[in-house]
Amino acid sequence: MNELKRLNKTQVAKNAYRLIAGSEYTVEWIALELQISERAIYYWQEGKRTPSMDNIYGLSQLFNVPMESILA
Repeated sequence: MNELKRLNKTQVAKNAYRLIAGSEYTVEWIALELQISERAIYYWQEGKRTPSMDNIYGLSQLFNVPMESILA
């Protein structure tokens, strides 16, 4: 049986922020689309918080990427 891989929450947060930072969209626009505060996004950048599954799903739709690419 394969050993389960643990989710690296800090890496998930950084992956989410990397998508935003590398895009043409502003943090303000992303926050409005996800209906969250801009501060939440900056917490992801700093690795202080992890995006919720709703936010990961929203980011995957906005950037047309699989959720797994954010979770990896």
